Amino acid sequence: MVGKKILVLTLILVLVTGAGIAVVQPHGNGHSESFTIIHTNDTHCFFEDQGSAGFTTVAALKQQYSQNGTTFIVDAGDFLQGNSYGTMTEGMGSVEIMNTVGYDLCVPGNHEFDYGLDIFLERIEQLDFPIICSNLVYEDTGKSVLDEYLVLERNGIRVGFFGLLTPETPVTTMAGNMGNTEVTDPVKAAERMVSLLEKEDVDSIVAVGHLGVAHKGYITSDQLCSKVPGIDIFIDGHSHTEMEDGKVRDGSITLEESDTVIASTGCYLKNVGIITSGPGGISAKLYNQPTLSYDITEQEIAKVKTAVDESLKEVIGHTEILLNGERSEIRNAETNLGDFIADVMRTTTDSDIALINSGSIRTSLQAGDISLKNLYDVVPFLNYTCTMDVPGSVIVEEMEFSLNLMGATKGGFLQFSGMTVTYDINAEPGSRVVSITVGGEELDPDATYRLATTDFVITGGDGNVYLQDYPNQIQSGVDSMLIDYISDVGTITGSMIAGDRLVPVAAP
Repeated sequence: MVGKKILVLTLILVLVTGAGIAVVQPHGNGHSESFTIIHTNDTHCFFEDQGSAGFTTVAALKQQYSQNGTTFIVDAGDFLQGNSYGTMTEGMGSVEIMNTVGYDLCVPGNHEFDYGLDIFLERIEQLDFPIICSNLVYEDTGKSVLDEYLVLERNGIRVGFFGLLTPETPVTTMAGNMGNTEVTDPVKAAERMVSLLEKEDVDSIVAVGHLGVAHKGYITSDQLCSKVPGIDIFIDGHSHTEMEDGKVRDGSITLEESDTVIASTGCYLKNVGIITSGPGGISAKLYNQPTLSYDITEQEIAKVKTAVDESLKEVIGHTEILLNGERSEIRNAETNLGDFIADVMRTTTDSDIALINSGSIRTSLQAGDISLKNLYDVVPFLNYTCTMDVPGSVIVEEMEFSLNLMGATKGGFLQFSGMTVTYDINAEPGSRVVSITVGGEELDPDATYRLATTDFVITGGDGNVYLQDYPNQIQSGVDSMLIDYISDVGTITGSMIAGDRLVPVAAP
């Protein structure tokens, strides 16, 4: 682990050197001119990828639109973490690349805190543009950590922007990572910002938020807009949702009605958002192809990727099969990659059971050679594996918690090893576990089991609070365990991974 930290610091030093019209009118002082907002969200250090627009397209679109009219460019959070390019530079790679694009402002996402508050504040200083948020304060003083809003005037058009952060943040980053800060009520913050900006003589009020539209326990952007009138545009992030014309693109979520146009690009720079506001109303569309070039940004991407790829090009093993870590699948069901990682944690620590939250597993491993870069793309968060002794009743609570998230695409959904869980998804939450067997024997709620899991889970990550009171012993990094195991076995085969650990009851 020490060698890895040195590598991270070394890399940081290297890097430092066709939509319809929504029937909504802008807030308005009667300007006849239109303006454009180019926006991104949840880029997660995916600077460019096959089939994605990428940061070069973002930069090129900004240049094109700026030549023809008034243009602003913003990001709605989660840009410092998400793959090996984030992990190995502690987010500095994203900072350097985004600085070449020329953003006007951004807001923090929950993953901006994954390296801790000190690194987050350091990265803010290294950005060439401001980061704003109206509901992030210091616990002891109540003072805002960041500027709450920003009024930008360009070509006689005044737009008031304010930032919002999801209240889910404390449970989606490691305990302690937020330091002495807390997230306050977004609705109250939004009401305050609208009231303030209405007095600033702005043409439009724009919220840039990291709330999302997944209706699963935390307030969403559409819910907020239905409660807080006066927001013309809400540029959103967090739930990785593609939206056009103020609606979810695939129709999977019905939004609460409001007079606000909500826009979001999805994730990983697959799309770039383009909003146009003018006398005819507000349009919101997504741009994907063709990808566009912008030399300065391309050069910086190449610099970051070369530095990281060179350090992580070592091949540590091979897999004969695809190991599935796709977000929509691993956060809702057992997958072979989840099984494999949990197996490694359990066998390496000689535990009875292993649990890992699916949100810590970020992508798949394709069949073929496995490089260090591939490995860090899968587990970029540098979590530790810890062991603890817990009663069987706690294991039941863990699985009830996980089953309650099934179908919600939440990172708290658990992958596991060492047991078989039979469940009834149609039962009431808290009563979905039908049976659990450990090592072929029925789980005893009063017996003690040795459990391996991550420090993130132990400290209440994703709202999983059932292990916080039990003493634990840190063993090793999840990444280190995987590197050592894969190096030892050489080749991963399908026969090495026993599936069918999560079993639904038979239909009547």
